[in-house]
Formats: sequence, C-alpha cells, structure tokens
Amino acid sequence: MTLRCGVSGLGRGRMFVSILSRMQGCEVVAACDPNPRTFDGLSGIATFADYDQFLDQKLDLVAVISPGPLHAEQSLKALESGAHVLTETPCVYSLSQAQAVVAAVQKAGLKYMLAEDYIWSGWAVGLRRMAQEGKFGEILYAEGDYTHDCRDLMLVDGGRYVPYAERREHPGARKTWRATDLPPIQYCSHTLGPILRMLGDRVGSVYGLSVGGRAAPDLAPTDIESALFQAEKGAIIRLTNGFTVASPMSLYYNFVGTHGSAKIFIAGDVVARWWTEVGECPAGWQDIPPEWLERPDGRSGVEVMVEEFVESVRKDAEPPINVYESMDMTVPGILAHESGRQGGVKLAVPNFRRQRPPGRQ
Repeated sequence: MTLRCGVSGLGRGRMFVSILSRMQGCEVVAACDPNPRTFDGLSGIATFADYDQFLDQKLDLVAVISPGPLHAEQSLKALESGAHVLTETPCVYSLSQAQAVVAAVQKAGLKYMLAEDYIWSGWAVGLRRMAQEGKFGEILYAEGDYTHDCRDLMLVDGGRYVPYAERREHPGARKTWRATDLPPIQYCSHTLGPILRMLGDRVGSVYGLSVGGRAAPDLAPTDIESALFQAEKGAIIRLTNGFTVASPMSLYYNFVGTHGSAKIFIAGDVVARWWTEVGECPAGWQDIPPEWLERPDGRSGVEVMVEEFVESVRKDAEPPINVYESMDMTVPGILAHESGRQGGVKLAVPNFRRQRPPGRQ
C-alpha cells in the first residue's frame, strides 16, 4: 500500500517533501503553508493555505514542520483525521498540550513521533556505540549546551527576515514566533534527546534559571536559560540554551561516567575527545577518530529518521521515538522555563506512561 503523505510548513518542510517523495511506498500528495510563495517549484502536489482543507485529502501520514506554536494543534487535528504524525520540535508547549496529544495517540492507536534528528547524527550514534561497549561505565553526569544567535530570524517585513542590525530601517517589521513564543530552554530536545538515549532514562525533576532579556531586550524577554535535571536513575543533567546571545550556532555535550568520559564540541567542525580506564588506559584525553563519529552507512540522519518512522507505520510497529519518549524529551524544558519564572523552584516531571487511555477507569 502506498502511503498518502502531507507536509505542513514549507520552510524546513521542503526537505521532508523531498525525502518522502524519494521513499518507496510513499507519495507526497499535499502540502500546506499560509505563505503561497513557498509553493514555488512544487509540482504534482496539491497545495493549501488552509490546514483543514489540507487534511481533507485523506492523508495517511502528516509531517508537521510548521512554526513551533502550531505543532500541538496541527498534530491533534491530524490524529483526529486518522493520520500518523511526525512532528518537529518542540512538539508541545504546555503540560495540557502534552496530555492532549498523549490521549489522542492512545485513543486513535496511531503512530506519533518527535522528529528529533540529532539522535540519528553520526556523533550521537558513535557515542552510543562506545557506551554500549562499556567505555564509560555508568554515566553519572551529562551536559548539553545549545547556543545559536537567531536574532536575524526574529523579525519579518514583507515576508522577508530583517537582520537585527537593520531593524530601525523597518519600523513595520513584526516579531516571528521565535521571538514571541520560544523560551530558549523549551527548545531542549537537541541536547536532552541524545543525552536521554545515552542514559536510557527519563527526567524526574527539574530546576531552572533565566537571566531575562539583556542582549536584545526589544526583541525577546529571555536571552539564555539553564536547567538542572535529576534523571530517575539518579544521573544529573545540566542544559543551557540561548537564542539571542552573541554566539553562532554551537553545541556542546559532556558525559562523565564511572569508567570513562567524553566531550563533544560542535562549532562548524566536530571536536571530540574521550578517556577510559577500560582496557589500556591512555595517558590523558584522546581525540575520538572522526570515523568513529560518522554514521556507518554514510547517510543523512534526517533521512534515516524519516525512513524508520515510515517503516514503523508500514509494519505497525513502535516508532523509534514513541509519544511517551517524545514528551520525555520536551516537557522537562517546559517545566525548566516555569521553574526559572518562579525563581528556580524544584518541579516534578510527569510520566505520561501513567496517563490512562481515554475511556478507561
């Protein structure tokens, strides 16, 4: 059976159109975006500015790649229409949205997955392989930092982004959702997702802190946020995210275990070092060979992620990241922001596996 696929959001979503179109057993029959300019170059695909009309196309699978604040609403509507859902991050923006999505998936019996492609990246696959080989022992502490100056993506005028340095030349520019609806720590799955996969665990409690808006106070209320998480099995996790700070895109991961440690810094190139007391102990930090941090198949992590989700649909199997894991990678960031708003109080992270399916007592 050929899956009738639709993609909502044709910024990054065009990549998903391309991947799904090349995939055997899939046909992209519809695309949705409120901006008709995004339809340029698409052929053989029905295009819609209205999301409800888009869903009327009897879709089997919907990729929700729209602006973040729309992810939960569009996912819920897609599930209600009978479509399996692959959604960009953050998949939800509140506990109530998380509860609603989990309930909808349980009720419909459909597949739902957070499209956290960093889990499929070469360095993440390589580190998990080293961990499975026992190089680190039990991981007791992990860090993840994601800083990315997005100020030039936070204002639009006439359908085009306005560089922040030129904002005074565009008095009619409006803020995008990245400025109005994206507390930095809520966009946490790029760091938290790979860490939780390494730990084989979920977050149980969280403390959050925020410095407020200083770098661009006229643009976003929060420049950078940090959170301290306690995993259920005891490990400590620290995350820091900032999107209006003077830092080009960079990622940093640190894993400290009972028998070894690893540090990964991604700023254009990948710098990776490790040490282990397993086997012949090196004298100090050693470079991780680049080939150890490449996908063994040489493929794009995004393409493999989409392919594995499609396979879960076709084989009626559990998605690589199910709805509960999707919330495990997302909800801690929501609560970290709320904790910071309350001055750093400790908040418990609900386990949605305990949420009863609709209709059950």
